[in-house]
Amino acid sequence: MWNDQSIYDCLIRALGEQQLPPGTRLPEHQLAGLFGVSRETVRRVLLRLGEKKYVELRRNAGARVYAPESADVADIFHARRTVEAETARLACTRAAAGDLAALRETLAQEHAALAAGDAPRAIRLSGEFHLSVARIGGNTLLTAFLAELIVQSSLALALYGRSAPDTCREQDHAGLLRALERGDEEGVVPLMDAHLRGIEARLGPRPARQRKVDLGTALGLSLLAAD
Repeated sequence: MWNDQSIYDCLIRALGEQQLPPGTRLPEHQLAGLFGVSRETVRRVLLRLGEKKYVELRRNAGARVYAPESADVADIFHARRTVEAETARLACTRAAAGDLAALRETLAQEHAALAAGDAPRAIRLSGEFHLSVARIGGNTLLTAFLAELIVQSSLALALYGRSAPDTCREQDHAGLLRALERGDEEGVVPLMDAHLRGIEARLGPRPARQRKVDLGTALGLSLLAAD
């Protein structure tokens, strides 16, 4: 049975995987039918997503997936570079053997998803790699902030990316992992900075035309009867 948190998590996952492109309409009645809940429940979730700037709420126009302006995109990646320089440095000082093994497994799964052409899974695993590094660093506030930035940057990549969907470069993550394995605090910071600048450099100056999606397919749901 769906509740506020599980619906929120489902939508966040779809946004992070670029399954719901910027500008996609999110009608309350349709989401209520897909999740089998009341429109009031959906409204609460959409308000929560709006507070995080993942969804744009307009009076008498409903909700849409947020489409960041170019200035927003620059701010998002500036924030990521600032946060991830520190989380990567911290991870170098705290990574245990088990942490590194888990990162290697995430990287292997990301490679496998790319090889299989499973872009949504590859995108999700790419974000999970970055979040795992932050978790190893141990600063919970920075990790929580980064989780938000990863979703926002995924929306930016979906909107401005020159090829869709867009993922991190495999070799960049492998290089970051090697630096973490060496405990190279000084080396990992410029690697992370260059990695994030490389992602931002793949963005175009203008929004790309967004594909239309079926909400049920994007969320992996069939239509249910709403409360």
